[in-house]
Amino acid sequence: MYRILDDSCDHVVGIFVDGKLTKEDYDVLIPFLENRITEMGRISLLCDMTQFTSIEVAVFWEEFKCRIQYLRDFKRIAIIGDQRWLNWYATNMKPLLNTELRYSPLAQCNDAWEWLKSESV
Repeated sequence: MYRILDDSCDHVVGIFVDGKLTKEDYDVLIPFLENRITEMGRISLLCDMTQFTSIEVAVFWEEFKCRIQYLRDFKRIAIIGDQRWLNWYATNMKPLLNTELRYSPLAQCNDAWEWLKSESV
């Protein structure tokens, strides 16, 4: 499950992932992001993964398709979490993405928001 964070504004969208991310979640999230991209152009994204527990297999395919289709539409992405594998994921995904990508622990969440909001996209 996910929710859009209150600190989201114009070109910066924040999502909080709680528990398991399902295909149904993705089926709602993707049109939301598509609309924001249509309205704003390139956007930045904060993904708070501190309460993330798992992901449905079907979502992997949806994420891959989304990444290919919207790769150029994301200016910056910040991944927030205290799980070491998220840092590994962010580090290894950087060369594959055409966007600035950062991992931050929860204690630095405010800094991540500021980084995303600091540059107009």
